[in-house]
Amino acid sequence: MVPAIREIIDLSHEMYSNMPNIGGQVSFFTTEEHAYLSEITGGKMSMEARMILMPEHCGTHLDVPLHSDPDGAGVDKVPLEQLILPGHLLDLTHKKNGEAITVADFEAAEKASGQQLGPGKATVCWTGADKDWGKPGFAMNRPYVPTEVAEWLVGRGITIFCTDLIGMDDPSEWWWPTHAAWLTKGVCMVQQLCNLDRLAGKEFLFVCLPLNMRDGTGCPVRAAALVF
Repeated sequence: MVPAIREIIDLSHEMYSNMPNIGGQVSFFTTEEHAYLSEITGGKMSMEARMILMPEHCGTHLDVPLHSDPDGAGVDKVPLEQLILPGHLLDLTHKKNGEAITVADFEAAEKASGQQLGPGKATVCWTGADKDWGKPGFAMNRPYVPTEVAEWLVGRGITIFCTDLIGMDDPSEWWWPTHAAWLTKGVCMVQQLCNLDRLAGKEFLFVCLPLNMRDGTGCPVRAAALVF
């Protein structure tokens, strides 16, 4: 029997024109307006529509292997089974901005969670960074995951890495080796989640749905948790 869903928690930041972002400009602009169409059609038609201009990697979004690996899978090749799966929340909120999240930190969080790190689950790294989202310097002033820790997590067989951080790499490492450590091994990432504090102590299904974009290197997503 499928357990009843008690709560649905939105894990995605709002998207809007000129939103804080490191991937490029985000713009929503009107192509059709209610007032104009109503006027020129004598009131027979009222409709509004907008054009969206944004990078693949903006806001709450998915990174797929093609982002770092020229032979890696694009968004359209990532099966939904890797994007809809039980969540495993790891509390790393004690880490301060500028601090590395170590293997020992993950081991302690794993023990406290009562679950083992491994395949078949969404590994959700909760740092509390979403509380600083949009503030000046938030993209660089944050905790980070060193490359050797990412490789350790790959060795543990994680299926997908999810976090409220805007970036996982050491801010001083502009070549993003932590990204490559996951993506070149086929481990997708979801970045800039929010509301992870509402998942503490709960059993949930993590859901991350990108557009079915052919050869996409990433995609903004509506991520949510279905709490049992």
